[in-house]
Amino acid sequence: MKNAQGSHSKIIERSLISTGNNYRMKKAMEKAEKGQKVTLAYLGGSITEGYNGGPDKCFAKLTCDYFAQNFCKGNNINYINAGMAGTSSTLGLIRIEKDILIHKPDIVFVEFSVNDTKDKTNMAAFESLLLRILSSESQPAVVLIFTISESGYSCQNEMAQIGRHYELAMISIKDAIVPEFVGGTMNWQDYSDDYIHPHENGHELITELIIYYLNKVSHEVLNGVYKISETPVVGNEFVTLKMLDNTIIRVKDSGGFSSDITINQFPNGWTHKAGAKTEKFSFNLYCKNLFIVYKESKNTDTGSADIHIDDIFVLTVNGFNSSGWNNPVAKLLLNSEKPAIHKIEIKMSKGSEDKELSILAFGYS
Repeated sequence: MKNAQGSHSKIIERSLISTGNNYRMKKAMEKAEKGQKVTLAYLGGSITEGYNGGPDKCFAKLTCDYFAQNFCKGNNINYINAGMAGTSSTLGLIRIEKDILIHKPDIVFVEFSVNDTKDKTNMAAFESLLLRILSSESQPAVVLIFTISESGYSCQNEMAQIGRHYELAMISIKDAIVPEFVGGTMNWQDYSDDYIHPHENGHELITELIIYYLNKVSHEVLNGVYKISETPVVGNEFVTLKMLDNTIIRVKDSGGFSSDITINQFPNGWTHKAGAKTEKFSFNLYCKNLFIVYKESKNTDTGSADIHIDDIFVLTVNGFNSSGWNNPVAKLLLNSEKPAIHKIEIKMSKGSEDKELSILAFGYS
């Protein structure tokens, strides 16, 4: 980086949008100082997972190590990295129970600002995700991290509106580095080697920003007891979303989709393989909201499927994507005000009868 020390301190200071209501964070710090087991969890996309930083030099591991060294007493830290490449808040919400909440976290860092889209469904899923974490049994502190792509894309503005409403801590990489680009004291390559992922130095910078927040809040006076706002900003209709896979749901008719070991992150799905039957995959479900999670692949043998609910065509999901890497994708199938029993039918599209498609899971409430 070209910037001098004075400029670097401004980068760090600019990054902290808000420390939010510090009650839960300070309680977690007190717990750590007493030598009690404290769990730090990180939820997000490939940046959180550690792409370009690796398991030991990503911001999640580095900040957890810092917390352990500076706020813990003895070996009482539990580190959970639930970052998953290419995933959105919707997928985070669908897998939140098995990947995060089962561990009863004390602190959860959430990073989805370059993975989400800004439409109402995605922002309602993001808000529902935050509410699900905040209202969970262990009552964790939640810290929002806003990253940015080289083109300038970020959901920070939309997410920060939600974060302010729930008095959450918010840290912005965007606010930290963009003014430096404008002023010519820093360029994108100082942060990243590609269009979106921080390199090792970029992960170190994010680590610095989080450390600044942790130290800042540690010296603050304890806020009053934290109370979750009962009025949503965008929507909370997905807050009770649960995951269905082949270990949970009984399929009325598999239609050529066989239970399968699919991908590591969603291992218990169903796959339609070339040459399999072409009848409908069908089941009945009592729900008001329903998402499908399927695998995207650049393999040209991957096909598409048509989805009907209560005999009405809803959409076609296409498992082929020239940029796919066996990544999960979530699509909304149903969003109604009241629950009812619905008939869900999935059938390979015309021309895809002899192609492959993997359904990884469903999310429903």
